[in-house]
Amino acid sequence: MKCFVRCFLNLFVLALILAGVSVAIAPLIPDWLSRSDPPQHADAIIVLASDPLRVLEGADLYREGYAETVYLTVPRRLKRALAVEREGVCIPWFEEAGKTILTNHGVPEEAIRTIGKDMRSTYSEAVATRELLGGTAKRIIVTTSPDHVRRTRMIFSDNLPGIEVLVIANRYEEFPREWWKDPDISRYVVLELVQTVFYLIGGRFP
Repeated sequence: MKCFVRCFLNLFVLALILAGVSVAIAPLIPDWLSRSDPPQHADAIIVLASDPLRVLEGADLYREGYAETVYLTVPRRLKRALAVEREGVCIPWFEEAGKTILTNHGVPEEAIRTIGKDMRSTYSEAVATRELLGGTAKRIIVTTSPDHVRRTRMIFSDNLPGIEVLVIANRYEEFPREWWKDPDISRYVVLELVQTVFYLIGGRFP
């Protein structure tokens, strides 16, 4: 019984310590995950799927003169979206919506291209980018959601040797310091932290 009580107290104290650490570092997580690189002129702008809001950042970067070509990565088709489409409800796919948004914001059609097909992860987007631009590009700009910046930088830098990778957080997506108060953002943050650890220990989604 004494051993049980002692173990329980030790676990309780450990839980309190972990809770305290979590409370202390939680407000620091947005800065850690979303810190962007200073934009510089590049050979291409890559907009990662699949949030259309990211395309707005790509359009801004193009109009600001940072590159002459904008690439949209092509994600895999989600089963739920395919099911809705079979019912006659047309949902524009990311690359289709992205092209429309880009042209609406001043990017000419000839400057818009796509990368890959049916990609399911940031890793597959990085590999497809390497296969397309690896022999020609010296520097690229990648834009994505704020919570996704750090992991994107890790994955693209690891998989595009010889290419300078600049990652820019999409300014059109919110990432509040008190992110845990928003159920949607908190879910994305927790998932992002788990995926970052997964990648660091060697996990890959080809």
